[in-house]
Amino acid sequence: MTALEITFSRTAPEIERIIDKMLVKISEITDYTFTHRARLIRPMLSYDTAAIALSFEPAAGESLPEGRPPSADTYTYHHLRRDLYDLSQSTGVEVASRYVVPSAHLTIARFVTQTDISRSQVDDMPDSAKVRKLVDHIETINSRLRDQYWPGEGRSIPTGGEWIVGQERGLDCRKGTLWYGGGETVRLGEGF
Repeated sequence: MTALEITFSRTAPEIERIIDKMLVKISEITDYTFTHRARLIRPMLSYDTAAIALSFEPAAGESLPEGRPPSADTYTYHHLRRDLYDLSQSTGVEVASRYVVPSAHLTIARFVTQTDISRSQVDDMPDSAKVRKLVDHIETINSRLRDQYWPGEGRSIPTGGEWIVGQERGLDCRKGTLWYGGGETVRLGEGF
C-alpha cells in the first residue's frame, strides 16, 4: 500500500537527489506509524478501467480490538497521509504525487490489455456480457468480505478484517521502479 508517493517518472540521479534531501527525516517518516496508528477496516474489492484493488476504509471506533480505546481511532489514515506529506515537504522536497486521492488500497491486478473483456481478439470494444460476468464475480467476493470481515452489531472484527498501519513493520521508504514489487528499500521503519 502506498501511503505517500513523493514523485514519479524521474531519472535515477533525480531520485537520488530527492533521497539525499529527505535523509535527515527518513527515520522519523518511516517510524511514524510506531506512535501514530491508523486502523483500516471493511476490506472490499474496487475496480476501474485500469485495475482491481483491495480497498479499506478508515476506522471510526467500530468493533475495537480489546485494549484499544475509542479515542485511538480519532487518528485516521487521512491524518497519517497528511502528516507524512508535511514531514516530507519539511525536508525541502516537493511532493508531486501522480494520484492525490487519499485511497487506502492494495492493487492486486492491472488490466494490461482489454482482451479478456473484448468482443473479439481484433475488436477492442468491451463485450457487455463479459464485463457483467467480471463485475458479478467481484460483487460475489465483496459480499463474502462483508459477511466474514466487516464489523457488525455486537460482533468483533475477525482476524484479517482490520489492519493497523505499521503493524508488524513500519513504513517502507522505497526507490526505483516500484510498480509490480520492483525497486529497493531505502529504509524500513520500526513496526509494533
